[in-house]
Amino acid sequence: MAYGHSGSGRRVREGLLLALLLVFGAAPAVGAEVVRIAVASNFAATLERLARAYEETTATRLVISSGSSGKHFAQIRQGAPFDIFFSADDQRTRDLVAGGQAVADSRFVYAQGTLVLWSADAALVPEDGARFLGEGDYQRLAMANPRLAPYGAAAAAVLADLDITLARGRLVMGQNIGQTFNFVTTGNAEAGFVALSQVLNYERDHPAGSRWSPDPGSYPPILQEAVLLTEATAAAEGRNFLQWIRDSAEAREIIASDGYGLPARDPGGFPTRAHVR
Repeated sequence: MAYGHSGSGRRVREGLLLALLLVFGAAPAVGAEVVRIAVASNFAATLERLARAYEETTATRLVISSGSSGKHFAQIRQGAPFDIFFSADDQRTRDLVAGGQAVADSRFVYAQGTLVLWSADAALVPEDGARFLGEGDYQRLAMANPRLAPYGAAAAAVLADLDITLARGRLVMGQNIGQTFNFVTTGNAEAGFVALSQVLNYERDHPAGSRWSPDPGSYPPILQEAVLLTEATAAAEGRNFLQWIRDSAEAREIIASDGYGLPARDPGGFPTRAHVR
């Protein structure tokens, strides 16, 4: 696995194997019941929890590779051996379908992300985060690159809505939301715009920090989509897992508990893009 958060030794080994496969272009020496998943870094810990729950009741094994949606998108376009892509936005899944790399009828919103301003310092970010940002009582603030990451675009929209411009020397820019969160936890930035899911997962094992939630209307909805890839070698198992994500009350509870909004369901039982709560 591409991150060392909480997976078992088997998962770490399989993640390393997948990394080698991506480098050398080899076919995986595993059975058809292995599903290889590329996941946006903000959803990685949540997907790990979902994978553990799913594997308890099925014979399928899930090999997870975490990274930026942009990096995974480029790898998939170049033929990387993934079966499923969990993106941090809805644009890259749309582009993969348009380019023939993903299956159109498998694409759906699995979660809506929530942006927060967060610090590991429990006393730093006050209830009035807008005032905190405006007064600039910090040395460095982290955010993801708005041109590459949907959470970065959301952060930029919040700052624009507040009419706040940060000096370049005070802004630490991450290439993705995972790197951005790392800047804050390591002290390279006192605070940063990150995903609520990252904060909730981090604070399960660490002391609580301080955070402020911007008005959701001040930034574009962060609709996160999943899709089955056209070249999937475990297409049937991949579809089954995606169906479980859509329909299982257990899966939806795990996603919601990590701070994500859940897609509403149409009469046929599938999530819709129009309404997310």
